[in-house]
Amino acid sequence: MRLLRYMLVPWTVFFVYASFTFVLGQNGLYARRHLQAEQLRLIENRKSLEDANVSFLKTKESLINDPDALSVYARQLGYGRENEEFIRIMGLGIAINADMPAGEVFYATEPVFVQDRVIKIISTLFGFAVLVFFLINDFLLRPAATRD
Repeated sequence: MRLLRYMLVPWTVFFVYASFTFVLGQNGLYARRHLQAEQLRLIENRKSLEDANVSFLKTKESLINDPDALSVYARQLGYGRENEEFIRIMGLGIAINADMPAGEVFYATEPVFVQDRVIKIISTLFGFAVLVFFLINDFLLRPAATRD
């Protein structure tokens, strides 16, 4: 019976190691959730960049193909024709494409996880604690009559 209890020690080490690795390991649930959230942010940023790119391409095409659009755009930027005078009132200028986001800069961050070496140490300590518990139970807590 005693041998069977001591067989629980390696199983404890294995169970604790497997549990910690599954939840907090490098490919565990916590790290995967972090990477999925980062992936969603990058997908949203890519979508906004694609939308801005489509708008910029439309503006480019209209400036290339329509001379009147080019003239209006140049006037919005503050340019005029030769021998032309105009008055510019500061603070009333038209900002072109000010509402279009150019995208955000995201830096990929490492997912938060517990290193495998640390998980091995923790599981070994749990196994050692179970072994110490069984040894204390066998040698100190048994009645004196059954020790012989």
